Amino acid sequence: MSDDEITLPWIDEPMDSEEAIEALGQASIDDGDHLEELETRIERLERRASALEDGSSVECPECDDGGNVYKAGVGAAKLANDGGLTDGSADALNRESHVCLACHESFTPTFE
Repeated sequence: MSDDEITLPWIDEPMDSEEAIEALGQASIDDGDHLEELETRIERLERRASALEDGSSVECPECDDGGNVYKAGVGAAKLANDGGLTDGSADALNRESHVCLACHESFTPTFE
């Protein structure tokens, strides 16, 4: 290996310094793009996890009501307390994470 050659850890063979600098620059750009994508995905997953943990910030996709949306367990308890919990609604609440007591739709919030 001559003085103007550099070995990069992810490339097997030495390359001249100009090529190495270009490779480092491209790797930095690629890493930045991947980090940006990951940060966007993390933000989306954090919003979704927050909504799954707390129904108070979720609006019903059917009737757009936000004041009567509960996590499925709380919704089931409210329905049972009011005598409105049926086998069908229990099955629906078992499949979905939230329920709107205004329109009686169960759903799992989706986020883009």
